[in-house]
Amino acid sequence: MEELRRLIAQYDPYHEMADNSATWRRGREIDRRIRALVGHLRMQGHGTEIDALMEEHPCLISSPGGSHALL
Repeated sequence: MEELRRLIAQYDPYHEMADNSATWRRGREIDRRIRALVGHLRMQGHGTEIDALMEEHPCLISSPGGSHALL
């Protein structure tokens, strides 16, 4: 859970609108890592904690699918 919190702290909700390709790539990578980690943590039984993080961080919605990164 600590790694997830660290990634959330680094997350830029506007990365998809960045003109700078490095910023865009970094944001996409953090988004990808958050999604992978959330899947793993949910399988380990951390669903309640992740749901609480969703409420605390509504900015974790990425534009392509409009889906929350913590889903």
